[in-house]
Formats: sequence, structure tokens, C-alpha cells
Amino acid sequence: MGEEVDVVLIYPQRAPTRGRHWIMPSLGLSYLSSALQAAGYRVRQLDHTFLERSEVLAEVERLRPAVIGIYCMITMQDEAFSLAHDLRGKALLVVGGPYPSGEVEPFLDDFDLVAVGEGEETIVEVMRHLGDRRWEEVKGIAFKRPDGEVVRTDARPRSKDMSVLKPPYRDDLPNRQYIEYWRRHWGEATTPLMASRGCPFRCEFCHKPVFGDLFRARSSESVLEEMREIAALGYDHIWMSDDLFTLNYHRTMELCRDIEAAQIPLTWECLSRVTHVDYELFAQMKRAGCKRIFFGIESGDEGVLKQMSKGITPEQSRTAVEACVKAGIKAAGFFMVGYLGETPESLLKTIRFSSRLPLDYVSYTIAYPLPGTKFYSKVKERRQDGEWHYIRHNRLLFNSDFSERKLRFAILKGAVQHKLRKLRLRPVAAAFELATDPVLKALR
Repeated sequence: MGEEVDVVLIYPQRAPTRGRHWIMPSLGLSYLSSALQAAGYRVRQLDHTFLERSEVLAEVERLRPAVIGIYCMITMQDEAFSLAHDLRGKALLVVGGPYPSGEVEPFLDDFDLVAVGEGEETIVEVMRHLGDRRWEEVKGIAFKRPDGEVVRTDARPRSKDMSVLKPPYRDDLPNRQYIEYWRRHWGEATTPLMASRGCPFRCEFCHKPVFGDLFRARSSESVLEEMREIAALGYDHIWMSDDLFTLNYHRTMELCRDIEAAQIPLTWECLSRVTHVDYELFAQMKRAGCKRIFFGIESGDEGVLKQMSKGITPEQSRTAVEACVKAGIKAAGFFMVGYLGETPESLLKTIRFSSRLPLDYVSYTIAYPLPGTKFYSKVKERRQDGEWHYIRHNRLLFNSDFSERKLRFAILKGAVQHKLRKLRLRPVAAAFELATDPVLKALR
């Protein structure tokens, strides 16, 4: 007889066979695991990353769970639906995560329950109603009755206090394999930690259906305790997976002072806005082990930034990046091309602006409308044929004033200009820019 559990939580990520990728375990499922254990349930996380499908299915068969929870973000939808197909009828199938939280409809036929938003309390309530199946009493879910009626229960209020959450349970994750993968491909082993949840800003392209607008931060003590656990597992580096690590200036300063004082042998990186930051904060973050900060700069054109409801200016971006670099931290920038309101002039402005900033790393993407965002609703009527899973291939997904070819050329041009300047080949970069500006303008 196999070792039976109440719940199996499956993370349908797969380690790519080629190239090197940022693959990390699911913090969301680790938090669910802790919540279920605290409520007295037996739970096992199955991380699909380094397993074959046959191994995952065999393990589910051995564990014989009453409930199977599957995580899904938009880049994992194929694997999530495929797993649901393979596991149908073996247990109550529940799906959660960013994609189903933003758009439940695609999941209603393949899963018994769709969890919307933060899932720690929801999954425990689902377990409590397993006997009577009165799902309408569980907040934060959607499901389809046998007669086809779709039921959406009341939204689950987001907890204002993260201290009520148990730390994420990491012991049944394939930590050794993640460490080996990261050391082989990147030189240092990275794993995620979340020191806060939520972001009050409302950029129209941003997808945050799980943690929402309400910003909540953990205590320094709980963050330090989790960092010590991560170091003990053998990791070298942390990806702070907060929506906005630096939102509260004084809290960020205090946390970083505490991290510095604790002298935990880990470095880390995080996401930041270009507002609510300055050189003093970056200098303290550097002393606490911060190696790199990713800024959502998005555009070098004020008009496009206003279309995005981004609430920043290019000048603020320049000031923040320069202060970050001055403090000894590498700066990275995210940029988006082809957004609503983009013109040939604004596109050139963004490429010029991004390639001149002292960034260690730049990421350009074609503007992609994620389900559940304002951007998505604005372009929904103009979407191209083909499914949204093309997002992972950086495709143009709606009828735009720009061709995909033009946007891809802009991305290539920006990447080359940035690389040449990073290599301190400024005359070459200037010559390349001069030669390719007319080409970009001419492309339709």
C-alpha cells in the first residue's frame, strides 16, 4: 500500500532541455503546503520541473490524494490542462495561480474548482467541505454545476497581516536539483523569497490578480528566519519575488539594516519602481547583499507612459538607475515596445533612451495583453488569430499600428546598441544607431 496523503500540489513547470533559464520552485504552493499542514492535513508537493510526466502520475497513484491542486500561470497553461486531462477522476481537481485568478472561464470544464486570489485559507476551507461538497460556502472559488450553471462565490478578503501566514514549506522541493541546475548554468544557486505582497499602483498592462493592490509586508524577523533556512538548504542567492520590494522607503531601509546586521551568507536581487528610492536606500541595500535591481522603465516616451498609467517619467528612471549604479548595485531595465499610443518617434525614443542608460541588463518585450488586465480589455476586439500562449514566444497578439517585424527589429536594434555601449564601444554604437534609425523608420 502506498503512503497516502490528503492533498497533492503539482507545479507544472518543466526544465527546458536547451539554453539556461530562470526556473525556480513555486512559493505559492509552498505557502499552501504550510497552511494545510497547520490545519492538520497530510500534503505533498510534486514539482514537475525535473520529473517526467510518467513519474508525476505514478507518484499521484502512490499517494492516493483526495484533492489535487495544480498551479497555473499563462506560460504553464499547456502543461496544466494536460495534467488535468491525465488526472481527471482520480481526485477533486483544483486549479489556482495567476492565470485562473485573472480569468476563470477557460478552466471551468477541466477542473472541479477554480481558486481565485490568495489560496492559503481557500484550500483549507475546500478540505473542510470535502465531505458535504457545499462549495458555494467557500469564498474565493468558481465552479460549474452538473447542469452547466457557473457559480462564483464571494471574493476572499485579502489578509492585511502577513504574520498570520506560516513560512513556505520547502522540505519536499527538489532543492538539490535546483541548486545543481543554477550552479551549472548561472554560477550561483537562486531561490525565491517573498518579503511583501501586493502593489498599489495600477499600470494597465500589469497582471496581479492573486495579491492585488493591498500592500502588506512581513516582519524583519520572519524574513531573516527564512533567509537562514534558505542558506542552510545550500542556496547562494535569493530572488525577492515581491511585486514591489522598495514600496515603503522606511520599511525597506529598516529591513536592509537588519539583513546587514544578521550577516547571512546570501546575496539577493529585487524589483523596484524608479520612484520612492534614492542613493542612501540603494547604498543600504548594497550593504545588505543586494547585487541587482530590476526597474520597470517600460518606455522612454512620456505619452506612452501615460497610456500605460505608469505614473513615472523618463527623467525619474534616469535618476534612479544612476543612483543605483553609483551605490554599486547592477541595474536592469524592463522595456515594452508597441504599446497603445506608440508612434515611430516614441519607439525610436525608447530604443535610444534604453541603450544609453547605464544598465547591466535590458529586457525588451512586445507589449502583451494578459487576460484580466485593462490593456487586454482595450485590445480584445483586435486580437490576432491564435491563442494567448504565444506570449511565451514574444509575439504580437493584437492588430497594431506596427508590424511584428518592425517591433522585432526595434528590439534587436536596442539590444545591439546596449551591448556596444556596455562594451564601451561608443563610437561603434553611435555609428550603428545612425545607420539603423532610418531602417527602423522605413519598416512598416
